[in-house]
Amino acid sequence: MAKNIITKTLKAIYQYKMALLFVVLWAHVSLLNLFFVNYSGPVFLWEQNAQLITIQTHFLIALITTLFFLMVSKCREFNRNKKVKISDKIWLLCSILLIASITFVLI
Repeated sequence: MAKNIITKTLKAIYQYKMALLFVVLWAHVSLLNLFFVNYSGPVFLWEQNAQLITIQTHFLIALITTLFFLMVSKCREFNRNKKVKISDKIWLLCSILLIASITFVLI
């Protein structure tokens, strides 16, 4: 009985996995930008985080990351179904693009 309930719950969650990924990424980026810790303790940046440009930036970061994940997932699905053979060079290029995007966000 419990296994059946868990299976149904996981199937319901799986239907909205991209939306959940976006929300989790957006919350993660927003929380990371909310405060920093110095010798006196945590310093919260309420005013800076409430600005529209900051919220838009966090939204854009989460959206780009979700789209990148969706693109890589579709490529893996095509490769698994043998519709299109994706070489190792393409996967290397995807990894380099991911590293470049992370570096861009960090700078």
